[in-house]
Amino acid sequence: MADADERTRIALLLRRAGFDARPDELERYLQLGLEATLQELLHPEGVGEEFDGLLDSLQGHLLDLQNIEDVQTWWLYRMVRTRRPLLEKLTLFWHGHFAVANYKVQNPLAMHRHVELLRAKAFGSYRDMLLAVSRDPAMLIWLDGNTNRRVAPNENYGREVLELYTLGIGNYSEADVQSAARAFTGWNLRSGEFYFDPNQHDGSPKTFLGQTSAFDGGDVIDVLVRHPATADRICRRLFSFFAYSDPEPEALRPLVSIYLEQGYEIGRVVEAILRSDAFYSERSRYEHIKSPVEYVVSSVRKLGAQARERSLIQALRGMGQEILNPPSVAGWAGGRAWVNPSTLLERFNFAARLATARGEPNDGGLVRASELLGISGGLSDPQQVVDRLIDLLGGPELEPSARQALVDFVASPLTYPPFVQGPPNAQQVQLAVDARLRGAIHLALASTDYQVG
Repeated sequence: MADADERTRIALLLRRAGFDARPDELERYLQLGLEATLQELLHPEGVGEEFDGLLDSLQGHLLDLQNIEDVQTWWLYRMVRTRRPLLEKLTLFWHGHFAVANYKVQNPLAMHRHVELLRAKAFGSYRDMLLAVSRDPAMLIWLDGNTNRRVAPNENYGREVLELYTLGIGNYSEADVQSAARAFTGWNLRSGEFYFDPNQHDGSPKTFLGQTSAFDGGDVIDVLVRHPATADRICRRLFSFFAYSDPEPEALRPLVSIYLEQGYEIGRVVEAILRSDAFYSERSRYEHIKSPVEYVVSSVRKLGAQARERSLIQALRGMGQEILNPPSVAGWAGGRAWVNPSTLLERFNFAARLATARGEPNDGGLVRASELLGISGGLSDPQQVVDRLIDLLGGPELEPSARQALVDFVASPLTYPPFVQGPPNAQQVQLAVDARLRGAIHLALASTDYQVG
């Protein structure tokens, strides 16, 4: 059984390399231990899932992949119920990195296939990922690759592949953008699928990043993925996603070396991050602000809630992270940008809806508060109730004043509806206890400390 330090590390690992764990899942991971848990996360092919068959059975009945809300619902369903959490978390990372949005693509099925591509390539070579994304129909529409012709090169994809997907600003010139655009000419669409049109491709010599050749798109990708600036950018973004922003040079340096020496294999870089001292450091524990998806999906999973995933879409939109519709080609800013008065209010309202869900119509799901906290009678030991709640939520380290406020709330006299006259009966007491526990869950989910970690 894991000791206290290993338990803390496993809890952090499950939060960052996934979307937390349901109560029964957490016990299984604690029995496995840190190393075996890490190995399972890094090798999702060894864990069975049945989503593909389920999707086949739901299409045309409960789900229509030509409807963007259904595609969003399906992905949230996967996040909530997956047994391969790191794979789903990495897919979310790549969605933020490439940031394709349906409000321009206007093709929900293409967006679904785009996410499937990101998932299929998530752990592999960044070269393979970038090549596949460059040919992806959703990307070709998103950045106008389908209009990139030899006589009139469109620079949109050529610019973003340099600025956002590889080198970053300051590591290329406008002439490099123009050469990249020419190299990708002819990478078009036909009947909704990628099609290379040799008649529209500029096969003449181009000078790109100091090299001159008859580059095509694949050649440009080869040059870009092996560039040290790309290695730095990809490793920095991955580290920031899993740990904290602006990593120290000593935390980043070994990741860059692994990327360049191990064939640009993302899985190797992610493993190095999840094994690093920096990942488990105090800075990592306190500087990571949960994204809306992390906050919502993790809360549902931690409470073992029976949530209606479709109802989560509006909540995420209000918090500033509508999946499949990032705000711009740069994706979501993240970090402190996640929290402002409006988005925090939406988080608190979501916490209230989730904590009070009793499986009734229109309440968004079901949470069994008394069962979760192991409370079958009264609230004779408020300290123990709060300890159980904090443990259930993965151990957020509440400020002493916040913890005491939670204890005081649990310990305060129970309240009853006006129709209860005289001493309440056993059923009325139990209902009041249940309401108090749900209130405590709401306060914990809404606490400042729970927004980080």
